[in-house]
Amino acid sequence: MSIIIALAQQMPDKTNKLLRLIVVLCTTSTAAADTSLGGHVKYFYTYTNFPSDSAYTAIGDPYTESLGNLRIKARHKDGQWDAQIHYVLNGLYSRDLSDCVIRGGLVGNGCAQLASDRRQLLDMSSVIKESDTSVVFQRIDRLVVSYAGKSMAIRVGRQAISWGNGMVYNPLDLFNPFPPDAIDTEYKSGDDMLYMQGLFDNGSDLQALYIPRRDLSTGEIASNQSAAAGKYHWLGANYELDFLAAINYGDEIIGAAYTGEWNENVINASISLTNTDDGNTLSAAVNYNYSAIVTERNMSGFIELFYNGFGLSGDRHSIQDVIDQPDLFKRLTRGELFTIGRYYLASGIVIEMTPLLNLNPVLFINLGDSSALLQFLGTYSLRQDLDLLAGFNLPAGAEGTEFGGITADNADNEFLAPGNSLFARLAWYF
Repeated sequence: MSIIIALAQQMPDKTNKLLRLIVVLCTTSTAAADTSLGGHVKYFYTYTNFPSDSAYTAIGDPYTESLGNLRIKARHKDGQWDAQIHYVLNGLYSRDLSDCVIRGGLVGNGCAQLASDRRQLLDMSSVIKESDTSVVFQRIDRLVVSYAGKSMAIRVGRQAISWGNGMVYNPLDLFNPFPPDAIDTEYKSGDDMLYMQGLFDNGSDLQALYIPRRDLSTGEIASNQSAAAGKYHWLGANYELDFLAAINYGDEIIGAAYTGEWNENVINASISLTNTDDGNTLSAAVNYNYSAIVTERNMSGFIELFYNGFGLSGDRHSIQDVIDQPDLFKRLTRGELFTIGRYYLASGIVIEMTPLLNLNPVLFINLGDSSALLQFLGTYSLRQDLDLLAGFNLPAGAEGTEFGGITADNADNEFLAPGNSLFARLAWYF
């Protein structure tokens, strides 16, 4: 807990007081209280070789990246009250650190961890040390007080929320969604948020949230940058329904989702309709999840179809095509969308080779331009609290396609072509 207290002393006065309050809650105990401490240490390594005609190719090729990630968690539960705090410390090294956001953001893990608090209500992140090849930065990723009664719950502070039922593409996951090809989905980046939930006797519930965000140009909280949303979850006898309404970055969104049984397996469907300045845009996803025993091995898998209404039509594109579609471009830069096309198919399986070893190939296909990405993951449990994950990404497609590389529109006639990559992650939990 001392590392969190030390961090509090570096934060602005308003944040400092809130941090100290949570620390007090987490360290003050009563006879009925329960306090737990834990966390993890992770090491990520990424190696990427970009094609020679790719605009991402640089003198520093191949691109390599090393990331050390420490998360310390404290939780204090006392009756109906609960307080949590997560401190995150990251150390990133790359000889090509200046291009980390551009090149590493495609395949690495470090740049994805560079969560900025510029939009947040409270600034609880800071850079400790920075050089030409390395950066050490810290953040409070969870800082939340919760109350849970018999029929209602409320959470105030930095937290994460996941809505929707997509496997890799999720039209209803509006807040910090994971990229489809993310290899570590254990923790979403937290948002400063007010969250409320009402519980009904039949298992259904009603959720509402508010996320205040700052305008990057003024630094002030702005309604056209913030989010407010509500979701009603209906639990039926053999199915579940969700109905969502939201305002996010000034856009009005309504959506619905269905989960049910089909052919003794699970089918999910979700749809969203977004009203922007340019009109209404529809997005939808449907997936089928199955499980089986093959050659005495447990196996589970899915197949998912996704329609991205913000995406580009056609089969060959340039970066200018993306920029000329402001609704698409804004969502890509904000990390709400990760695809530029309209029609996608994804399929993956998890095969339990042994109780300690799982293999997980996943294929992503842009049906509009016939390009694809093959991702292969292997996870091995070295011991109860130590896991090794390793794998590779292989993109394929013609020039001008999403995974083959859209045109860079520069004088050298280059393409924004992703590279073949290898990656590994070692995780120790305590």
